[in-house]
Parts: sequence; structure tokens; C-alpha cells
Amino acid sequence: MKRSGFFFILTVFLGLLSCLYPTLIASQGPPHEKIVLRGFDGTPLTLESKTPNSPKKTCGACHDYNLITKGYHFQQGRTDATGKIVVSDTYDSKYFWNLSSGVYGKHSPASMDSSQLTRKTNRQFSEMDKSSFFFVQNCGVCHPGGGWGEFDRKDNLYYNEETKAFGFELSGDNPTFDGDYTSFSGGNEKHGAPWDRSGVSEADCLICHLKGYQWKERGAALRGQFFRYGPTVGAGWATLKLSQDEPQNVVANEIEVNYTQKEVADFENLHLQIVRRPTDENCWSCHASYGEKKSGYDWSLQTDIHKAKGMNCVSCHPGDKEHNFAKGNSLQQTVRDDLDNTMNSCEDCHYKRKDRRAPRHRHSFSPKHMRRIACQTCHLPYRSTPAELVYDYSSGDGQVYDTSKYLSPDPLNPKPPQASLRPDIWYPALQDLKGKIIPVKSAIVIYWGDLNEETNLVRPIPTWKIREFKKPPLKDDDGDGVPEVNSLDEIKSFLVALTRGKDRFGNPIANSPALVKGGFLYRLDKKGGVEKVQHDQAQSIDFSLNHNVRSGSLAIGARGCKDCHVRNSPFFLRKILVDPCDERGRPVYIEAWERMGIDKEKLDRLLMEQ
Repeated sequence: MKRSGFFFILTVFLGLLSCLYPTLIASQGPPHEKIVLRGFDGTPLTLESKTPNSPKKTCGACHDYNLITKGYHFQQGRTDATGKIVVSDTYDSKYFWNLSSGVYGKHSPASMDSSQLTRKTNRQFSEMDKSSFFFVQNCGVCHPGGGWGEFDRKDNLYYNEETKAFGFELSGDNPTFDGDYTSFSGGNEKHGAPWDRSGVSEADCLICHLKGYQWKERGAALRGQFFRYGPTVGAGWATLKLSQDEPQNVVANEIEVNYTQKEVADFENLHLQIVRRPTDENCWSCHASYGEKKSGYDWSLQTDIHKAKGMNCVSCHPGDKEHNFAKGNSLQQTVRDDLDNTMNSCEDCHYKRKDRRAPRHRHSFSPKHMRRIACQTCHLPYRSTPAELVYDYSSGDGQVYDTSKYLSPDPLNPKPPQASLRPDIWYPALQDLKGKIIPVKSAIVIYWGDLNEETNLVRPIPTWKIREFKKPPLKDDDGDGVPEVNSLDEIKSFLVALTRGKDRFGNPIANSPALVKGGFLYRLDKKGGVEKVQHDQAQSIDFSLNHNVRSGSLAIGARGCKDCHVRNSPFFLRKILVDPCDERGRPVYIEAWERMGIDKEKLDRLLMEQ
């Protein structure tokens, strides 16, 4: 048969399939080859099977599973570009509580419960916080599996389904104080790490390559410690009995596999449902939660010009054979920095013409603005989705407040009198980074730490210790219904109590306790008073803003110089929160020009009428 005849028949065949299976055919090329689902022992499954499927045995039969899971989405700091394990108890000689560069190992104060990954080797429970099992159970909800979901820090499977052996049995380690196997996590000695019951969390290919994937149900399975069931649940082949552990979090108590269900995936026609390029919905299922919380972005036709023009996530973030997606260079995310700036920048597409479809930028103002101000600064003028702004762990019970509490649609007035204004709109902070002004979402974190007098570094105290020790009374000075640590008397009482305090195991909570808050460090001086000094670790933590690009009349500068260079400038004089509650119970703000390092004399020149 001639090639032209073959392609004609193939086209007709695909057309017929699209009529028979309108929701199954992906418009990204020919369908996938027939898929044989397999269990963890490699045995093909049937519609009557009641055991979960294994992505490694199923997809790994044709695809290089080990190569694919080298990607940073799977490893998140566990390995480097070569696949070498780099997460380590001695990873960071300065901030020694950081065990890697990624989510798995790097301590992020601006996160729920300020979780720290427990070191691999420990001497006692007092040294420990969250185990690897905890991270898979809770952080694995937004993790595709693989990497630290499967293998311990010595590269052994946490539990081998075929040999029925735990990883610590191969390495000869004591599981009691092993951060990968300890039953102790977050102050709970009975949290457990039953890897033999949970199974490991294999890399789930369908989380990206199946439309309609049930990632919320998969999350419930992981919270319920059904790690091996995650891919089966996500594909819709299971019935879950659920309970609620806290607001918005559901937990699976029982799971019954049923491969006859077709609401999401079709057991017999899965190959027709595979999408080769992940859809935005698949990316958004994990990144929506993180993006909204950290930077308030909303990937929609109304909020991003690129989305409105038909672009999708992989238009700017294409992947390679190891499933590493092109990245920019954000301020806080440090995993695989060797891949930074592998995606096109604004200038690459709109100025250097690397993408011929991108419109050429035309600005009427001086070219020096382009050299001094990042494109995002003007094209991300405001946010229309609330984002987490304050993380207060000073009382032991983490309190998180979003932008609507401290910012408003009026950049000059955080608490405007107009009740009709939308409370979800807020204006980014501005920062000078290497000579360019960029927009950021600041996070203000308040926590207790142990100060090293020689290095001047503050090691965060695990929040379980703060929750448990007998705390002095607090007042609600800002009137929001939640008592806070803010007055000098309260701070002093806490510092004294922490100095004398011991954890439940009889060990000191801190040798030199300190409060990190609002740009300052508070500690007891030699006379027993409170000393307040500026400290680097007390500064706000800034998150990059890159999505929700607005153009035309919505961009700053669309109305000319008066958008910025006026006496009442919403650009230079916008208010930026630095402390949610000072000693008198009032929020503290600075103005953008101060944050950008502009002096008063230069500010006066910049605010002249143009």
C-alpha cells in the first residue's frame, strides 16, 4: 500500500474513533498503544481484580521509569542532575537544619506548621520533627510519587512488595531514630511509619497524562496511609470510605478497588484516553493550591493574557526526556538551580523574537525603564486572588492570615473606608533585585528559635515543642479574636519560660531562645530585659510573581508617566506590610520606595509631575 493511502485510511480510522469516543481521543497525535495494567508483582490485572495497579510495572514495561523519575518533580531535592542522592544530614553547613535544596529537605518557614524534615540519623526524639513517612502522607498529595515517595535516603525501597523487606533491614539501621522509618513524627510518638501496610508511592504517570484525574481522592488515599492505592484511586477505579480530619482535608478509611468504573478512566480503553502533552487542568491540580497560597495567581482567561490567547502551561514550560520542565528563576524555589532560565523570558519572546508569534513590544517611555524595571512589574499590576501573607507560630498553634486582612484594592490605604471595594484585590510589594525592580509577594513569618551567639544564626524550634510547653498568658491586642505574642511583657514572659522550659523528654527547648518577628530578633539581655535587634532571618520571605500577565490598559504605564510619577504615586508609595502586630497591637507598614532602597531625595525627584 502506498504511504498516501495508508495515511488516508489512518485519518479516516481516527475520525471514526473520535465519533465513537468523543471524550477519549486526545487531539495531540495518534492514540497510545494498548495498555496492560499490572499489579505490583507484575501480573496483568483484569476487570475482576481487587488489587491496586503499579505504574512502575505497567508504564515501566515500555518507558524508562528510572530515567523519567530523575526529574525534579519526582525528586524535589533528593537527587541532583546526575541522579546522585544529595539530601543529607550535612547538606548545608550554615543553615544545618536544611537537608536539601527542595521541598523534601529544605525548611520553609512560610509553610503550614513550619515543618522540618527529620535528619536521617538521630540520637533521641528531642532532635526530631517530621519523618519521611509524614512527608509522603501529607506533602505527597501534591507530589506525583517516585523519588522520596519510593526510596529512602540510602536508595533502598522503604518496603519491597516482592521480598517483603524494609529498607532499614538492608542497611542495618535502627528504625527508631531513623528519619525514614521512625514512628515519631511532629511530636507524636505513635504516628507510625507502617510502610508494609501503606506500600510506597510510585510515580503516577496518569496524574499528568489522564484528563479528569481525581487528585483530591488520591490525596485522601495518601492521608489515609494507602500509598500504593494512590494511582488506582486517581484513575477513578476505587470506592472510598471517607472521614474529615480538618477543614478541606478528607481521609480515606477504606478503599475498595473496582476496575469496572469508567467515570474517569476506562480499564479496557485507557490507551485512547492518554494525553501526550499534560493539559492545564493536570498541572493546575497541584499548582493551583501552591500558587494561590504563595502568590495569589489564577490561571484563567480573565486574569492572564497568555491564557486568553490560547497558550497553556507547556507552551512556556516544555518537558524533556527526564520530564524536567523548563523553569525560570524564582526567589524561593532552589531545587535544580542548574535548570534555571531554561524557559523563554518576556524579553526572549517579545523583544529578541525567539517566538515569532509573540507581538513585538512597543513602549513610548524611555528605554532606561526596560533596563531598570522587570516586565512583570508593570504587567502584573495587582492580584485578584488572596494569598497567604502572615504565618504566626509564636503561640504554638499556627495562625495563617491572607492578604485580605492587611492589604486592600487601594495600594495607598490598606484599610479603605469603601466597603464596596473587592477585598481580594491587592498590590504586590516591590523589590530591587540585582539592579532591577521586580514584584513580589512577601510572607511575614513569626516563630521561636534557638540563637547561636557565635554565628548569630537562629535555628527554628519545632512547633510541636512550642505547642506542648506551659506558656504564659496572652492578650488579644489587635482585636481579631486570637491572642498573639507582641507586647514586650509577653515576649519577655515567653523568653523566660522557654529558657527554663523542657520538652516532654526532659531536654531543654532552647539554650538561647529568641523570637523572630517583623524584621527584628527579640532575646533576653544580660540584665534580664528584652533586647530588640534587626536580623536577616526576621526579614520577610519574598515569592516571585510571574503569572497573571495583563496587557493594554491594565498594565502600569498605559496612561503614561502619571501612573507612577505623581505626588500621590500608587507605585512608589504603596504600603507594604512588615509586621502584623506591633507592641501596641497595630500593623506596621513601610512604603515601596523604602523597600526598593530609594533615598528621600531621589524619591522627591521621582514624584515630580511629568
